Amino acid sequence: MPATTPLVTNTPLAGGQAGVRTIASAPSAHFAVTLHYLENSPILVSGTVTGRQYAFSGAQPDQSVDARDAKALLRTPFFRRSY
Repeated sequence: MPATTPLVTNTPLAGGQAGVRTIASAPSAHFAVTLHYLENSPILVSGTVTGRQYAFSGAQPDQSVDARDAKALLRTPFFRRSY
């Protein structure tokens, strides 16, 4: 059986601290879409599918969101898809 390269290895960082370095990553099966926040006040929302947190504000209204999470956000009056 051929040897395989691990996806993650423990590699020393500067100063002798141990850290994790990614060697390779598996391709994501999910796409991201850009959503535009239509309000000004800052908000932090959690994706209903992934649980990821997304921060929006009037200063940063456009954010990349996992397409699975975007479905629920687009059902609210606060977001639209940005093209």
